Amino acid sequence: MEEQSLFYLMFFLFGYVTCRMLYFAKANRTTFQLLTLVQLTALFIITRALENFHYSKQYRLSIMTKNNDSDHNINAFKIRFEEELSSFKARSIKRILDAHDGIFKGFAPFEDWDSAMEFLESNKEIVLNNMMKD
Repeated sequence: MEEQSLFYLMFFLFGYVTCRMLYFAKANRTTFQLLTLVQLTALFIITRALENFHYSKQYRLSIMTKNNDSDHNINAFKIRFEEELSSFKARSIKRILDAHDGIFKGFAPFEDWDSAMEFLESNKEIVLNNMMKD
């Protein structure tokens, strides 16, 4: 009788530990999928902001051309704009990476703008499917 009780206890413990491990694995997978989706959404929003930057640049250049601004002023604007754009990209990526403190440090699969855009391009379907859902 004692052996049978021991068997039931071991069977219960095995089931309990297995359930906890599977729950932990599922929670980890869900967490990493959610983090990936958040990173992709953030990068998508940043690229949309860059589109608006580009439109504003073109609009400003057309106004400068209509106002007959000098080539020096137009070139100065272009240089200043490109510097601001580069700064925006670097700060955006830095803020995304800084958000991954603690156990998630190093989870981001990118380190700079170029690798972030490669990550976004390789997961383009996920972003488009997520943005098209109602």
